[in-house]
Amino acid sequence: MSYIVFARKYRPKSFDEITGQSHITTTLKNAIEHSRVAHAYLFAGPRGVGKTTTARILAKALNCEKGPTPKPCGKCISCNEIASGSSLDILEIDGASNRGIDEIRSLRENSKFTPVRGKFKVYIIDEVHMLSNEAFNALLKTLEEPPPHVKFIFATTHAHKVPPTILSRCQRFDFRRIPSSEILKNLKQIAKEENLSASDEALGLIVKYSDGSMRDAQVVLDQISAFTKGVLGVEDVAKVLGVVDDEIFFKLSEAMHNKDPRSALKIIDSLVNDGKDVIQTVQGLIGHFRNISVAKVLAQPGALIDAGKEKIARYVEESAKFSTEEMLYIIYTLSNTIDFMRKTDMARIPFETALVKLTLNAGIVPMADLIKRVEALENGGVRDLKSVDSSSRAYDPLVSETAPAAMLRVLQNDDEKVLPQNDDEKVQPKNNTKTGNSLDGISGAWSKVISSIRAKKISVASYLQEGEPLNLEDNVLTIGFAKEYQFHKEVLESNENRKIIEKAISEMLGLNLRVSLTVTASGDSSARTSNQKLKNLVGTDVGDEVAGEIVSDDSDPIVKKALEMFGGKLAVGGSGKGKAA
Repeated sequence: MSYIVFARKYRPKSFDEITGQSHITTTLKNAIEHSRVAHAYLFAGPRGVGKTTTARILAKALNCEKGPTPKPCGKCISCNEIASGSSLDILEIDGASNRGIDEIRSLRENSKFTPVRGKFKVYIIDEVHMLSNEAFNALLKTLEEPPPHVKFIFATTHAHKVPPTILSRCQRFDFRRIPSSEILKNLKQIAKEENLSASDEALGLIVKYSDGSMRDAQVVLDQISAFTKGVLGVEDVAKVLGVVDDEIFFKLSEAMHNKDPRSALKIIDSLVNDGKDVIQTVQGLIGHFRNISVAKVLAQPGALIDAGKEKIARYVEESAKFSTEEMLYIIYTLSNTIDFMRKTDMARIPFETALVKLTLNAGIVPMADLIKRVEALENGGVRDLKSVDSSSRAYDPLVSETAPAAMLRVLQNDDEKVLPQNDDEKVQPKNNTKTGNSLDGISGAWSKVISSIRAKKISVASYLQEGEPLNLEDNVLTIGFAKEYQFHKEVLESNENRKIIEKAISEMLGLNLRVSLTVTASGDSSARTSNQKLKNLVGTDVGDEVAGEIVSDDSDPIVKKALEMFGGKLAVGGSGKGKAA
């Protein structure tokens, strides 16, 4: 007799032998026992979890000589023919290769004939989502009102691709991934039956690779048993599967903790030279940090980590080296790296880049520190901000900037402008009221208009920020652009873009204005632009004749604060007043 692979040899022969799908087998047995078997079923779920096997057992239960019965005998002629695949009443159809309308028409015509031996004619269509739309349409009428002797069982790994008109005519059962403990138990039983010597660690690695698929686990066990001649070690499993040993992942996490990019790059080079799949390695590293995260969060992580006690203890030890923010950032970075690797033929380079980034980081800023820094900004001050511990730096440039730069960013924020005041006073936001109907009022709040447009259409905002309000007359706002930005002006002149600008002005400033766009000489608006930027920064208007300078007295607290922040000094101008240089 020819050799039979494990996946076929140990295929379940009854509902009770099906592993991990008790919610389905119990329902089917009760339906058979109470004569409530539906005319059409849809079995959906991942590969290798028992969809087709359950369909065959259901067909056997319906056509057994002692049935319909939830426990087919497995000895009668009908059961034996179904088990061997020679029954004329059980038709298994591959939806991928019989997906046309002609095949479905033939099926529909043959369904009218009564069964040859059994009580029912059962059609099992595997990967039914592969049928064409025309084939589904041809099947609808028969599926809705089939002959009393016909049962349909559809199996698919992509239920979302099956048309709703088909789904509504079937009873749907969703198969789950099989628990790792059940797969491990099954592999141990097979190893015992086949006289294989296999360690729990080796079988555990097979289970991990199978990802909840019983068939995948049985196929791998069969393959490795041939490779090792009956003695299975974890090294053999890793070699056959091409998986990376967990020890490598611990070395990589150690390199991240020690900020040692050289060691990380050497490990990658060794893995590539050994022929390891780079994407699979990154996926394994993500799983490694997932286990570390679980070990850090849970007091008893063994329930969620498929590993022995010694390895779980190592995960717990490793979790003490990383903060929660660091682990989440590492997982996020590696996940993005996989997306990048799938878009390029040079998968090694993104992996190396990611590890260099993760090993050279200066630490992730904990959320508590970020809150303190925000509170320091709100409570006024550069001095308070400097008192916050800034030894750690995040990758986000907004987080890692210096205190004066952060303060300047807050001062220039589009949505809430603030003014530096006396040291003993808090920085208060400017009242968020509608601007007056004046050109100066519009210019002062112009950044708000651009920010509002940016949220709706970023290209319009990008073009508009190169212009500035020049004139307001008869409810017409003229916006000027330098000659080098004539293209920006032409793009914004379209009706759609003009309406976006006018709507933003109405929403943000409370003014119903029409917009006119014009091109100006390069220097026409420079004085107003410089004046407005300074006004936005320190709240003081200046004349065009002294654009770029702040005309004020050194007793003004605003000037004091500006001089303190930017290291300026007062100079005496021609008018006798102090000028902040």
